[in-house]
Amino acid sequence: MPLDDKDKKIIELLREDGRKSYSEISDEITDPDLKMTEVTIRRRVRQMIKSGVIQRFTVVIDPLKLGRKIRAFIRVKAVMKEASYIAEQVKGYSEVNEAYFLDGACGLMLKVTVDDLNELRQFLEKKLGNIDGVGEVETCIVLEDIKTPY
Repeated sequence: MPLDDKDKKIIELLREDGRKSYSEISDEITDPDLKMTEVTIRRRVRQMIKSGVIQRFTVVIDPLKLGRKIRAFIRVKAVMKEASYIAEQVKGYSEVNEAYFLDGACGLMLKVTVDDLNELRQFLEKKLGNIDGVGEVETCIVLEDIKTPY
């Protein structure tokens, strides 16, 4: 589904606050070329959901505010024939917030959140290290958020 400027504006406003009502979205659009009624916004959102452009509405939790203090990105080089198996295993770990297959020699990339460095070490040794096919592991601890996707 190709998106026009009106759809992009609706998405922009929903990304800022997914709980905004359609009437609030309508009120916030000041550009006369993008102005829409609440009914039009509702129809467009419904169409974007139906076509898969909008996949879901969700709540984004800041794990740091829940007491978790360490975030890290972990690159996992995997034995190719075990990559899918490894991916299935890491999906079940509560420490893993996001996981991706990457192209080339990158392997898998995990974003994890833990309480402290000891928990990170335990995760690396006891969980990740015990999965068949896991090869080289590189860990980068997040020092500061610069731009987040949400």
